[in-house]
Amino acid sequence: MQKKKTTISTDRKVSIIRLVYLYLISAITFIVFLIGAVALVNLGLKVFVFGITENPYDYNRPMMVCEQYIIKTPPIEGESKTNDDLMNKAYEDCMAKQKQIEDKKNSMWINEQTARELSIGIAQVLVALPLWLFHWSIIERDRKKLKTRGRN
Repeated sequence: MQKKKTTISTDRKVSIIRLVYLYLISAITFIVFLIGAVALVNLGLKVFVFGITENPYDYNRPMMVCEQYIIKTPPIEGESKTNDDLMNKAYEDCMAKQKQIEDKKNSMWINEQTARELSIGIAQVLVALPLWLFHWSIIERDRKKLKTRGRN
């Protein structure tokens, strides 16, 4: 008789630990699923609904490459301004080229960032959802067994 009590007690402890494990894993995987789903919805709203693009580059900063064309000394009276005009034109051309380079870098960054966010969100959803469904189905199966066992 004593062996039966210890067996029942051990079985009950194991079932409680199993139940806690299943609920804990279910909760964690469901939270990860929600985080991934929220990330996907956020990305979709940012990109497709509001057209928001994040800009890591600041166009207001001075472009160091073009500084060599800036005229640092005022022109001397009576001297021709053709050299200054050429320098100003070269500076404007340099700034236009740098702006194109910055725009290309910016668009590449946005594509990379969007792809990174999208892949993380999809991975979270695709990994967490099946794990959550698997563990939750075990919990539901155990509940049904307990209900049917209680009725008999």
